[in-house]
Amino acid sequence: ESEGAEGWVARYHLSEEGVSSQYLESLTWALSQFTPGASRIQADTVPERSFVVFVLATGLVIATCFISSITSTMASVWTSSQNTVVQRLLLKKFLKQNKVSRSLASRITHYVEFVAELRHRRVHISKVSYLSYLSGPLHIELQAELYTPTLDSHPCFHQIRLSSDIMMREICTKAIQGNEHFAKNDVLFRVGKEANHMFFLSTGSLAYCFWPTGSRRPRAVKVDMGTWCVEITLWIQWQHVGKMKALSVADIISVSSARFRDICENHAQVYPVVQGYALNFWQEAHENWEGYLTDLGFAHLISVCNDEGPSANAGMTNLEELMHSEDVQAQLVQWDD
Repeated sequence: ESEGAEGWVARYHLSEEGVSSQYLESLTWALSQFTPGASRIQADTVPERSFVVFVLATGLVIATCFISSITSTMASVWTSSQNTVVQRLLLKKFLKQNKVSRSLASRITHYVEFVAELRHRRVHISKVSYLSYLSGPLHIELQAELYTPTLDSHPCFHQIRLSSDIMMREICTKAIQGNEHFAKNDVLFRVGKEANHMFFLSTGSLAYCFWPTGSRRPRAVKVDMGTWCVEITLWIQWQHVGKMKALSVADIISVSSARFRDICENHAQVYPVVQGYALNFWQEAHENWEGYLTDLGFAHLISVCNDEGPSANAGMTNLEELMHSEDVQAQLVQWDD
């Protein structure tokens, strides 16, 4: 109350009501200040009118900010969705106008959609512009933590990491070319091409085909995620003796053999470790009469893809069925294109 006037509790005889009724009236009045709804309670005294003005001003600011935030979010979502649709239509129009074959157009479309979905779920390093602000040492440490877990699966790189973290960081920074993306049926290399990189398969699966000595038929092999190939290019000058294709969308980390050798020569303390591994590799290649070298290693140590019939699928888990289907698919890959 103020200046002898009665407050709204007394004017509307709410003092005699219960707490629940008073709370409901207060809630109704509060909501009516932010919505088109009306309340029977009206301000009469000076303090009440001052309070109403304050509530209306505060509500106007909050409601404006809230609506603006929702509008901005919806516009951003709509723009992103619209851009995706437009780019998809432009891609299809481009392929049609340039008379791209249906099989190639299908591969391109599926691969682009896969990469777009993958980058939407997982932040790609190219999207983070702040990483360009990193200092040299921080960039080296980041590259080392990104690639060391993959390289560490190889025994030679594992020994390098145990012997010298500095050398391992230099390899991750200078010798690795980064992640390369391959679509299904993309060719990684062909017979006779000079090998300059060792490959680590981080995601997906590959198929490798080569002709064993004295065999009349080519041999197809599936390369699973987490393995490596073309290791031999680190130790000798090498030309591919087989052909490799992607069975699915694959991500590959490639290590430059020339840069790897340069880095090894600059680290005298670790060089004997790498040299010893290379000598053991050479010794096994020369002493083993079955040691026909391929891009995957010694031919007699390579497991042939299993191409058993449907009865072999009994009792398989989903992962085993997927691996079995990829084994069969590797046998059916067309290698004569």
